[in-house]
Amino acid sequence: MTNKVINFREGSKHYFELGNYYYYKNNLDKALTYYERALAVDPANPVNHFNLACLLSELGNFKKSTSIFKRIVKEMDSGLSESWFWLAMNSGQQQQYREASKYLRKYLEQEPEGDYSWQAEEILDYLRTDLPMLSQYKRDLIEKFSAQGVELVSKGLLPEAIKCFTRASAIEPELIAPKNNLALSWFQMGKIGKAIEVTREVLEREPQNLFANCNLAAFSYIVNDELAVRRQIQILDQLWSDDPDEMLKLGTTYGLLGLDRRAMNLFRGLRETCPSYEVQLLLGISTYNCGYLAAAAGIFAQANQIEPESPYVVYMQYCAGGKGKIPYHLRIPNEAIARILEGKAGPEELKTLEEPEVWSQMLWVIEHCSSPARNRLCAAVLDLNCQQLINKLQARIWQRGVGSSQKDIYDSLRERGIDPWRRHYW
Repeated sequence: MTNKVINFREGSKHYFELGNYYYYKNNLDKALTYYERALAVDPANPVNHFNLACLLSELGNFKKSTSIFKRIVKEMDSGLSESWFWLAMNSGQQQQYREASKYLRKYLEQEPEGDYSWQAEEILDYLRTDLPMLSQYKRDLIEKFSAQGVELVSKGLLPEAIKCFTRASAIEPELIAPKNNLALSWFQMGKIGKAIEVTREVLEREPQNLFANCNLAAFSYIVNDELAVRRQIQILDQLWSDDPDEMLKLGTTYGLLGLDRRAMNLFRGLRETCPSYEVQLLLGISTYNCGYLAAAAGIFAQANQIEPESPYVVYMQYCAGGKGKIPYHLRIPNEAIARILEGKAGPEELKTLEEPEVWSQMLWVIEHCSSPARNRLCAAVLDLNCQQLINKLQARIWQRGVGSSQKDIYDSLRERGIDPWRRHYW
């Protein structure tokens, strides 16, 4: 009689192997039958639950599959963290995108180097950027509030900008960019505690977000939290991106933290793939700040060839003897132009614009700055009522094709009753 006693675990293994056999033969219905038998024979084995749930997902039975995966993660000490990933896939198939984001973050929290980690990160990135959960109306609304916030910041209207970024974030909490802008706005208002709080919210959702990690490092540095700064530097050293804007942010953050050599090495590598004027300029600054004045002079000379009318050409002169460190935030070296941009110019700064040697720098900044800053500079030129400078400003409209800078100049002139086209054609 004892030889006829059934070994249930062996029976479960037999059904499990038969299920696998038919699965790889693409006979999914028969595989399902044997996976269900394996579970019925040995219901305490979480692997049986997991395999059945995966197959149900492939067959499109997402609700039943999800209920099994939830039982695995909540009731079983299985070690099957992949269940979180499959829960995310089921949620995505049912267009439950917020749930999918939550499950993917849970999976990456438990398995940062897991078999599905790179896929989880790719899908999360898609959900954050393409926002499939949002209607077109809500997308347009977020874009509208975000654009208004950026413009208000450029005008120094920070409380109003904060309201715009807050409204954009409220429409879709998963969206990171408005929160990063909100944190920077709180910082510019001097509310560093609020800036840190919002940044930590971002990093809870997206721990590898480069902008947020850079911001937190900068905020911590400014409040002299040395422990937090050291922790953030360790995180920054592990971050990388193919986006040149993100790498510029990382490099300038290193510079702000006083890590000039790391900034120099980063900008040197970035110049190989993105040889823009800004990268060249920042490489020169970091090289200069490391004390390599001759090398910095050569880099600034190359930058000056790219943009000979830029106000930053003066940096090359610094290399003759050294004038202390050059800041990385690229504030305009010409104090009069800088104060006009900041809305702090007095009569003396405006009077400086009458000097012809300043005109090329002024016009260069007008061409390359943002629309709100351009309008402020154009207004300063027109207030000065220096006809020669106004003529040069008018000429910019027709010299380089039609773009946003030409349109802003044209609109500024028309608002003052000046017809740019009349001078050009007659």
